[in-house]
Amino acid sequence: PKKQVLLKFVELFGRDYKPVVTGVRLTPEECHRRGMKATTRDGMYLTELHVGDELVASASDRDWRHAYKALRLEVERIYSEVDSF
Repeated sequence: PKKQVLLKFVELFGRDYKPVVTGVRLTPEECHRRGMKATTRDGMYLTELHVGDELVASASDRDWRHAYKALRLEVERIYSEVDSF
């Protein structure tokens, strides 16, 4: 799933950028501190896409697979918004 996000980013934006995808499981306490809803006692899985020092997109879900899929969809959404200008 992590590789799918990277491949989608490169497909849409080209190889000029060096994207970095990260993922981490947050505890319910960490979710609360970040202002996120932790719907389970296991917390949430947070994925982020960084280009250089800038956070480009992020997504979270209880299931890590869904979090990466949501991040891929977020990359597509960003591309469609940039492409529409």
